[in-house]
Amino acid sequence: MTEFRGQPAYLQLADDLRERIRSGEIADGSPLPSAQDLITSSGASSTVVKNAVSLLRAEGYVVGHQGKGVFAQFPPRLADHSRGAADWALPLLQAGMEVEAALRETLGKGEAEAGTAHSEAALERWQAAFANLPAGIKDRLTKSQ
Repeated sequence: MTEFRGQPAYLQLADDLRERIRSGEIADGSPLPSAQDLITSSGASSTVVKNAVSLLRAEGYVVGHQGKGVFAQFPPRLADHSRGAADWALPLLQAGMEVEAALRETLGKGEAEAGTAHSEAALERWQAAFANLPAGIKDRLTKSQ
Protein backbone atom coordinates (compact mmCIF):
# COMPACT_ATOMS: atom_id res chain seq x y z
CA MET A 1 0.00 0.00 0.00
CA THR A 2 3.00 2.27 -0.11
CA GLU A 3 2.37 3.32 -3.71
CA PHE A 4 0.13 6.25 -4.63
CA ARG A 5 -3.13 5.06 -6.21
CA GLY A 6 -4.88 8.41 -6.53
CA GLN A 7 -6.77 8.31 -3.25
CA PRO A 8 -5.99 8.85 0.43
CA ALA A 9 -4.12 6.06 2.21
CA TYR A 10 -7.00 5.30 4.61
CA LEU A 11 -9.33 4.71 1.66
CA GLN A 12 -6.78 2.40 0.06
CA LEU A 13 -6.42 0.42 3.29
CA ALA A 14 -10.21 0.32 3.77
CA ASP A 15 -10.60 -0.94 0.17
CA ASP A 16 -8.02 -3.65 0.76
CA LEU A 17 -9.62 -4.81 4.02
CA ARG A 18 -13.15 -4.62 2.54
CA GLU A 19 -12.07 -6.83 -0.36
CA ARG A 20 -10.45 -9.32 2.02
CA ILE A 21 -13.71 -9.47 3.98
CA ARG A 22 -15.86 -9.82 0.83
CA SER A 23 -13.63 -12.56 -0.59
CA GLY A 24 -13.73 -14.53 2.65
CA GLU A 25 -9.99 -14.16 3.28
CA ILE A 26 -11.12 -12.55 6.54
CA ALA A 27 -14.20 -14.64 7.35
CA ASP A 28 -17.40 -13.34 8.93
CA GLY A 29 -16.86 -13.16 12.69
CA SER A 30 -13.08 -13.40 12.42
CA PRO A 31 -10.89 -10.74 13.99
CA LEU A 32 -9.16 -8.20 11.79
CA PRO A 33 -5.39 -8.05 12.12
CA SER A 34 -4.36 -5.89 15.07
CA ALA A 35 -3.72 -2.21 14.50
CA GLN A 36 0.01 -2.85 14.93
CA ASP A 37 -0.08 -5.68 12.36
CA LEU A 38 -1.91 -3.40 9.89
CA ILE A 39 0.62 -0.61 10.49
CA THR A 40 3.50 -3.03 9.90
CA SER A 41 2.03 -4.76 6.85
CA SER A 42 0.77 -1.62 5.10
CA GLY A 43 3.43 0.85 6.11
CA ALA A 44 0.65 3.23 7.14
CA SER A 45 0.41 5.37 10.24
CA SER A 46 -1.82 4.59 13.20
CA THR A 47 -4.12 7.44 12.10
CA VAL A 48 -4.55 5.87 8.65
CA VAL A 49 -5.39 2.50 10.24
CA LYS A 50 -7.88 4.08 12.68
CA ASN A 51 -9.59 6.00 9.86
CA ALA A 52 -9.81 2.92 7.64
CA VAL A 53 -11.33 0.81 10.42
CA SER A 54 -13.75 3.63 11.33
CA LEU A 55 -14.93 3.77 7.71
CA LEU A 56 -15.48 0.01 7.62
CA ARG A 57 -17.37 0.24 10.92
CA ALA A 58 -19.65 2.95 9.48
CA GLU A 59 -20.27 0.77 6.41
CA GLY A 60 -21.13 -2.22 8.60
CA TYR A 61 -18.18 -4.39 7.50
CA VAL A 62 -16.67 -4.56 10.99
CA VAL A 63 -17.82 -4.38 14.58
CA GLY A 64 -15.65 -3.61 17.57
CA HIS A 65 -15.91 -5.30 20.94
CA GLN A 66 -14.25 -3.39 23.77
CA GLY A 67 -11.13 -5.18 24.93
CA LYS A 68 -11.52 -8.01 22.41
CA GLY A 69 -10.82 -6.47 19.00
CA VAL A 70 -12.50 -5.66 15.72
CA PHE A 71 -14.35 -8.41 13.86
CA ALA A 72 -15.44 -8.82 10.23
CA GLN A 73 -19.13 -8.85 9.27
CA PHE A 74 -20.16 -10.13 5.87
CA PRO A 75 -22.61 -9.37 4.57
CA PRO A 76 -22.21 -5.96 6.18
CA ARG A 77 -24.73 -5.23 8.89
CA LEU A 78 -25.75 -1.91 10.37
CA ALA A 79 -27.00 -1.76 13.94
CA ASP A 80 -30.56 -0.53 14.38
CA HIS A 81 -29.22 2.49 16.24
CA SER A 82 -26.51 3.27 13.67
CA ARG A 83 -26.27 6.57 11.90
CA GLY A 84 -24.38 7.61 8.81
CA ALA A 85 -24.79 5.13 5.97
CA ALA A 86 -28.22 4.00 7.20
CA ASP A 87 -29.50 7.58 7.00
CA TRP A 88 -28.95 7.78 3.26
CA ALA A 89 -29.01 4.11 2.28
CA LEU A 90 -32.62 3.31 3.12
CA PRO A 91 -34.12 6.26 1.21
CA LEU A 92 -31.89 5.37 -1.74
CA LEU A 93 -33.04 1.77 -1.67
CA GLN A 94 -36.68 2.86 -1.34
CA ALA A 95 -36.22 5.07 -4.41
CA GLY A 96 -34.75 2.07 -6.24
CA MET A 97 -37.83 0.05 -5.39
CA GLU A 98 -40.01 2.84 -6.81
CA VAL A 99 -37.89 2.86 -9.98
CA GLU A 100 -38.38 -0.89 -10.22
CA ALA A 101 -42.15 -0.48 -10.00
CA ALA A 102 -42.12 2.26 -12.65
CA LEU A 103 -39.98 0.15 -14.97
CA ARG A 104 -42.31 -2.80 -14.58
CA GLU A 105 -45.25 -0.57 -15.44
CA THR A 106 -43.44 0.90 -18.46
CA LEU A 107 -42.37 -2.51 -19.70
CA GLY A 108 -45.95 -3.69 -19.44
CA LYS A 109 -47.05 -0.90 -21.80
CA GLY A 110 -44.83 -2.16 -24.64
CA GLU A 111 -42.33 0.66 -25.28
CA ALA A 112 -39.88 0.53 -28.21
CA GLU A 113 -37.78 -2.67 -28.29
CA ALA A 114 -34.38 -0.95 -27.80
CA GLY A 115 -35.71 0.88 -24.76
CA THR A 116 -37.30 -2.29 -23.47
CA ALA A 117 -34.01 -4.21 -23.64
CA HIS A 118 -32.20 -1.40 -21.80
CA SER A 119 -34.95 -1.18 -19.18
CA GLU A 120 -35.01 -4.94 -18.68
CA ALA A 121 -31.21 -4.99 -18.22
CA ALA A 122 -31.42 -2.17 -15.67
CA LEU A 123 -34.21 -3.97 -13.85
CA GLU A 124 -32.18 -7.19 -13.74
CA ARG A 125 -29.17 -5.31 -12.27
CA TRP A 126 -31.41 -3.75 -9.63
CA GLN A 127 -32.95 -7.11 -8.73
CA ALA A 128 -29.50 -8.71 -8.40
CA ALA A 129 -28.30 -5.85 -6.19
CA PHE A 130 -31.44 -6.07 -4.06
CA ALA A 131 -31.07 -9.83 -3.70
CA ASN A 132 -27.56 -9.31 -2.26
CA LEU A 133 -28.69 -6.88 0.44
CA PRO A 134 -28.34 -8.08 4.04
CA ALA A 135 -31.58 -9.55 5.39
CA GLY A 136 -31.84 -6.87 8.09
CA ILE A 137 -31.92 -4.10 5.49
CA LYS A 138 -34.50 -5.97 3.39
CA ASP A 139 -36.67 -6.35 6.51
CA ARG A 140 -36.41 -2.62 7.26
CA LEU A 141 -37.34 -1.79 3.66
CA THR A 142 -40.44 -3.97 3.68
CA LYS A 143 -41.52 -2.55 7.07
CA SER A 144 -41.26 1.03 5.80
CA GLN A 145 -43.59 0.49 2.84
